[in-house]
Amino acid sequence: MSEQHHRPDIQHWINLTPDQVLEQLTQLLYSPVSLLGSQLKRLTDDDDPISEDEYEAIFATMHNAVNQLSKTVVQLKRYSEEQKRA
Repeated sequence: MSEQHHRPDIQHWINLTPDQVLEQLTQLLYSPVSLLGSQLKRLTDDDDPISEDEYEAIFATMHNAVNQLSKTVVQLKRYSEEQKRA
């Protein structure tokens, strides 16, 4: 993945304004969503045949992007729950 973002813990998010949290989320979500889109396009592009090794690399990359998204969603859920308690 070309761009790695530091994933803030929810304690950090709690100290931010809602606009700052949205900015953090945008940064955290942009890279894996963009990557998934580009890799999916590679898989469905008929003009460029893909080897079996390339398929494996694409699926591994997509798996990592989904894992990043999952972690971000868990953090967002925890942040939301913490905000409800505050």
